[in-house]
Amino acid sequence: MKLNAPLLLLPLATLAASLDAQNRIGSGDVSELFKTYCATCHGENLRGGQGSSLVDDVWAHGSSDADLARVIAEGIPDTEMIPWKHSLSDEQIRALVIYIREQGQIAARADLPEDAFKPKNGIFTSEKHSFTLEKVGEGDGILWGMEFLPDNSLLVTQRDGTLWHFQDGKRTAIEGIPAVRAQGQGGLMEVRIHPDYDKNGWVYLGYSESLDGGETGNTAIARGRIVDGAWTDHQQIYSADPKFHTSRGHHFGTRIVFQDGYLFFGIGDRGQQDQAQDLDRPNGKIHRLHDDGRIPADNPFANTPGALPTIWSYGHRNPQGLATHPETGQLWEVEHGPRGGDEVNLVQPGKNYGWPVITYGMNYNGSPITGITAKEGMEQPKHYWTPSIAICGSEFYTGDKFPAWKNNLFVSGMASQELHRLTIEGDKVVADEIVFKDQGRIRDVYSGPDGYLYVLLTQQSPRVGAIYRLDPSS
Repeated sequence: MKLNAPLLLLPLATLAASLDAQNRIGSGDVSELFKTYCATCHGENLRGGQGSSLVDDVWAHGSSDADLARVIAEGIPDTEMIPWKHSLSDEQIRALVIYIREQGQIAARADLPEDAFKPKNGIFTSEKHSFTLEKVGEGDGILWGMEFLPDNSLLVTQRDGTLWHFQDGKRTAIEGIPAVRAQGQGGLMEVRIHPDYDKNGWVYLGYSESLDGGETGNTAIARGRIVDGAWTDHQQIYSADPKFHTSRGHHFGTRIVFQDGYLFFGIGDRGQQDQAQDLDRPNGKIHRLHDDGRIPADNPFANTPGALPTIWSYGHRNPQGLATHPETGQLWEVEHGPRGGDEVNLVQPGKNYGWPVITYGMNYNGSPITGITAKEGMEQPKHYWTPSIAICGSEFYTGDKFPAWKNNLFVSGMASQELHRLTIEGDKVVADEIVFKDQGRIRDVYSGPDGYLYVLLTQQSPRVGAIYRLDPSS
């Protein structure tokens, strides 16, 4: 059988560089499944034997995901490729498709020069611009989100609960910020200033909150003002009902976007994936409030019995980036998938984005989640990555230092250590480029008011986050 297909729109270099995104690629149940049913013909390394190679990107019977699944299930008449639909479940067939994707990218990377993404004399070269990375600040733990103030100083969140203020080359901690539950992936994650900050001084924080001394928690949003280095005028904008708190330490979501007097934010499924489909639970949702915390009367489920009125969209696994397009005002979300299936979504009110009923990923241990990637009434991602790049923050570039990047969406990758640049036309992602990689885990990306692009990088050892600026290079 001829199975694999590259991710649509991606050149070979982009495809091949996403391989470190999950440390379990090629392992677990699915690798044993492949050895049992496929390796005799196609080889344990998928490079062919009695049957053809599955990693040479040559396909005789279609290259889409549906084509791959169909060939495995139905076989190919008058060939040795027999149908496996009576031996394998739809979920197992889907897992094999993901596995072949992973292995295809591993093979593609092996053909790249070793220095394909390394800077030369300190200069990184991308498709549209060349640049250097300049360090402008450092925390003493994992930095998560950043926001510029009107005086060009910088607020940066640190996961352990510290809010840093970087100004004139100095770093000071803001005193008196809300207590956070800094366990697992939770902690102090997001900081944003109100669009009318010059008039009202409001600073918004997204964090994991505990109401029982740290045993359990969930996502919260608060606002306050910073006066003389201290947090004042604290107001709670959103807290999940304590009955929705859990001791699980992951999938908090928590990015903030303002638009037309509204505040949007995400909450992940908190590791309880089925809750993403339940309208009576906050997890796995994008929420919309007025910027003072009131619930808009025209939210899509405001009048639905039993539904939480804050919900804007649902069926999300772990929203890690939210950004509005600078020209269209469309709300775009990037979502951390499981093993495979990181997504880019155009978020619309009341829509169901499918998790976990449909997904392009599988469990980290190589076992399948579902056998389908599409279903009526559920939205398709505008773009996805398999293998995952382990996405985090995202941002539309609006500056003037890199004119060819104007209005492109930048997406950060943690395990993959990649910064991606997506070109969006209308409601479609038409291109994806890796701008740089292997400089550390990228937690966030920010289009600064000075026209530069900024990223938060975390090295593995010691795990300390730093702020870097991309400077154009002639």
